[in-house]
Amino acid sequence: MTYKKRTKKANQETQMERVKELTNMLEEGVRNFSYDPDHFKALLKMKALMPSYSFRNILLAMGQMEHASFIAPFKKWNELGRKVIKGEKALRILAPRFKKVEPDCSQEDVVEPSEGEVEVCGFIAVPVFDVSQTEPISDDQGALPIDELKPVLKGESEQAADIVNMAEWIAKNDQCPVTYGNAGTANGFYQPSLHRIVVSDRLSGNHRAKTLVHELVHSKVHRYSTVSKEEREVVAEGCAFVICSYFDLDTSDYSFRYVKSWSKSDDALLTYGSQICDVAKTIIQEFEEAKVTLSSAELVSA
Repeated sequence: MTYKKRTKKANQETQMERVKELTNMLEEGVRNFSYDPDHFKALLKMKALMPSYSFRNILLAMGQMEHASFIAPFKKWNELGRKVIKGEKALRILAPRFKKVEPDCSQEDVVEPSEGEVEVCGFIAVPVFDVSQTEPISDDQGALPIDELKPVLKGESEQAADIVNMAEWIAKNDQCPVTYGNAGTANGFYQPSLHRIVVSDRLSGNHRAKTLVHELVHSKVHRYSTVSKEEREVVAEGCAFVICSYFDLDTSDYSFRYVKSWSKSDDALLTYGSQICDVAKTIIQEFEEAKVTLSSAELVSA
C-alpha cells in the first residue's frame, strides 16, 4: 500500500513537471512567433468588404453570438457570393431612423434647411448575420480574404483519435453533448447556455482533436465565467496545446498563432500562465482516468 502511494505521488510530480515544461514551451513559442505580412493584408481586405458598425453594435452582436466576427445584412452576403445557411437566426443590431428637418417658424431669420437635410429621430432593430452563418452560393463564389488566414492542422494520427475518445468520454460524464457538423467558418464552439460543444466536420483528425480539447476547456472553465474574451481564448488554447502535447500531438503550428492573435500584450502568458498550468494539470488527470476506463472497456469487449 505504501509503495503504491509513493508511485502515485511520483507520477503526479512527473506529470506536473511535464505540464510546466509544456507551458514554458508555449510561452516561448508565442513570444517568438511573428505574423506573415499576408495575414494583415487579408484582414484589411476583409475589413474593406464589411459594413462599418459602431462598437455598441459589435457588442450587441457578440452578446447574441459570442464568436461573431464579421457581420453584414442578408443582401450584402448575397453580393459577396454567399448565402445565409437555412435555419440560421438573425442577429439584431441598431440602425438610426431619420426624418426631414422642418424649419422652426417661431424664430426670426429662419434659414431654410437644404434639400434632403435630415436628422436622427430614433433607432430600429435590423437583422444581420455573422460570416459563420453563411456559406458560398456555389463552388466558384463566396471566397473571402479570411479564408487565407485560417491555419490548419493536417493529418490523421492515432494520438488524435485517442484524444478525441478521451475528450468525448469526459464531456459525456459532464453531460456536455459533443456534435460534429456545420460550425460556420469557425472550427468549433462551445455554447454555455446549452452546455454543448460543436466541432466542424470538415477538420482533419489532428485538428478535430485540438479543437475538441479547446472547447472542452471552455466547458470546464468558462461556463459561468465573466472574464475577458482574451483570457478565455488564451487559457483555452494554451491548455489545448499543453494537453495535446502531453499526449504526443503537436499543435504548435496552430496554437502559437492563435494565442498570439488573442494576446493584447506580450505579457498575456505571464498573466495567464499559472492558470493554464493548473487547468491543464486538472484536465490531464481526467484524461488519464478516461484512458484507464476506455482501455478496461476494450479489454472486456475483447
